[in-house]
Amino acid sequence: MVNMLKEITMHNYIKCTISNIPSLIVNPPEIPKASVLLYHGWASKNENYLFFASLISSWGFKVIIPELPYHGVRGSLNYFDTKVLQENFWNVVLQGVKEVEEIVSALTESDGNISIIGHSTGGFIAGGAFSNISCLQSAIVINGSCAWIKFEDMYREKDGRPPLTDTERLFLKEHDPLSKVSFGNRKALLLLHGKEDRIIPIDSQRYFMNEKSKVPEEHLKLVEYSGVNHQITLGMLESSKEWLGKFKLH
Repeated sequence: MVNMLKEITMHNYIKCTISNIPSLIVNPPEIPKASVLLYHGWASKNENYLFFASLISSWGFKVIIPELPYHGVRGSLNYFDTKVLQENFWNVVLQGVKEVEEIVSALTESDGNISIIGHSTGGFIAGGAFSNISCLQSAIVINGSCAWIKFEDMYREKDGRPPLTDTERLFLKEHDPLSKVSFGNRKALLLLHGKEDRIIPIDSQRYFMNEKSKVPEEHLKLVEYSGVNHQITLGMLESSKEWLGKFKLH
């Protein structure tokens, strides 16, 4: 059941709550082809992604931008404090994945086909949700990671921190897209990543692709962008439009 409260039309978007999660909705000019969940990154907020959402809506999709935990109207953190990041990052990602399930459950009856796009931290959420929710037919992960243990191992080594304990490793493995993802029933995952990304290095996505090398390209594809750091480029937008177009009706 869709539970959307206090709908307020403001210019080209609507403020609402879906399953008690503050969200923004951008509708296309005509009847939507399908719906897209759009997840923002660390230290951002959903209003910052309205331009991206407006582009996706111009392609014919209804776009829902949920607010991440501890972001925007849901509170704040000292985002750029290293210790705060280390202590809260996975909590935000895992809670975000759980909330995707709640939102999809609320929207499935009314919205039909739903895809998901995420950038940076939102990319982790998109990858985790795609791996957990069978009805998410297609996903696009931009400058994120779908090999969570590999990513965490690399970051701990870079920061000079102790490696994951056996308990921590087992817990993360239970949620890691690398361990859980399935490409049955035409599910398809697109990974877009800057080769020079210094925030979320591309290495863990390459590792994911190597581990899933037997998956056909129509179900799993990585596109690397030379000279690109941790940003969304025009090329990434073009690839996203093409990918959504392929899977909008399946």
